[in-house]
Amino acid sequence: MSYEFDLLFDKIASFSSPGYTAKEKGIFLTKAEEIFTNRYQKAEFTEKRRRDLANLTRTQDISTSSTTQDTGKPNGTRYDLPLDLMYIESEEVTVTSSNDCFDGNRIAVVPKPEDVYAIQIKNPHKKPLLKGSTFDCAWRMDFYDNSNGIKRVDLITDGTFSINTYHLTYYKKPVGITPLLPGDSSTTVQVDSELNFTCHREIVEIAIRIAAGSVDPQEYQIKMNEEQINN
Repeated sequence: MSYEFDLLFDKIASFSSPGYTAKEKGIFLTKAEEIFTNRYQKAEFTEKRRRDLANLTRTQDISTSSTTQDTGKPNGTRYDLPLDLMYIESEEVTVTSSNDCFDGNRIAVVPKPEDVYAIQIKNPHKKPLLKGSTFDCAWRMDFYDNSNGIKRVDLITDGTFSINTYHLTYYKKPVGITPLLPGDSSTTVQVDSELNFTCHREIVEIAIRIAAGSVDPQEYQIKMNEEQINN
C-alpha cells in the first residue's frame, strides 16, 4: 500500500510529490481506513459490505455483567463491551426464566435511544417481553464512560426474565497501517490494512485525497479530474 501510495500520488502530482515519510504515509492510510470503515455504519447490509469488513468481524458471548451497575433503569443490567469494538453488527441474548417454556430461549436485542426508551417503556405493547413469540426481545441502551473510555451497554428486560448470556457480533477497530522503513523486517506492526485486500486500492486513493488536500486542495481537485484515478 505504501508503494502504491507513492506511485499514484506522484502521478497526480506530476511527479513532484513532497516525498512523505513512512510515518506520515501511515497516518494518511490509517485515516483513510477509518473513513472507509465508518462509511458502512449507516449503510444497508450488502454482499460487498460483508466481504469488505469480514476480516474485522468478531463474536463474543458475555455472561458476566459489569461491576458498574448504576443503570438507573428498572430491570436493567449493564455489560462491558470488548475494548476493540468499533460498532455492533448483531446481538441476541439467552434468557433465564422461571417459566420452563421460555428458560434458555435465545431472543433478539433491539437498540433504543434514550428518547425512544422514555416513550415506549410506558407502553405495554412496546416494552421488552418474553411470551414465546417472534416479538420477544430485550432492549439495548448505549452507555459511554467518559472518565476512562469504557464502552458499556444496558440491557433492559420486562422484569419477568433475566439475561443469562449476551451474544454479540461486532466489527473491531482496525489496527493502524504502518509502512515499514527501508530495511525494517519487523513483524510486530500492522503493515497493510486488516481489511480484505480488495479494499486496499480504495483506501490508498482516499489517503491520496487526504495527503494532497493538505498541500493544495484546489490543484489536487484539478489533477483528480484529469487523471480520474477513481474510475
